[in-house]
Amino acid sequence: MRAPERTIHTRLYKLICQQCNQLTERDSDGPRTLYCEICRPPSGAKDDSPQRKKKTRPVLVTRTQASRSSKSDRS
Repeated sequence: MRAPERTIHTRLYKLICQQCNQLTERDSDGPRTLYCEICRPPSGAKDDSPQRKKKTRPVLVTRTQASRSSKSDRS
């Protein structure tokens, strides 16, 4: 089953940057931004993410002869 396709709606905001006080336009898909793209550039996907630990491989546990004989003695 495929996931449904999504369209991200963006909106163009005209604003005065709170850091440099210049009139600017900025495209945003979330809440209204307060800064221009020069003062706060848009954040992209982070490539610095820490590496995930690899899952440990399952280990095959073999029974010893002593444990086999003790189980057969019980029956």
